[in-house]
Amino acid sequence: MLENRIDNFMVMCSNKGLSTKTMAAYEQSIRLFNAYLIGEKGIENEKQVTSAIIDEYVKYLRNRGKYTVVNDSNSKKSNFPDNRRDNGDVISTTSINNYLLKLQ
Repeated sequence: MLENRIDNFMVMCSNKGLSTKTMAAYEQSIRLFNAYLIGEKGIENEKQVTSAIIDEYVKYLRNRGKYTVVNDSNSKKSNFPDNRRDNGDVISTTSINNYLLKLQ
């Protein structure tokens, strides 16, 4: 069910004329959250998402750090997150807030 909502949201973004880069950033943030919901919480219905779940997601991001979570494991082959000097560093509050804005 969440997958359909993501697809519908991306169509809406396209219809608004958002840039390809903006849409890619939105989709990545949303798909990472979706992967968290399914993989960590066993949630597959958006009606199960509460503010407490979102707070737990923020904590999860802070504990994991930069570049430690991917939606598509193939992206590791092209982005080489393990080679980044800041891999695992704390994710800034600004970055987390940007992720959350895309979820609203």
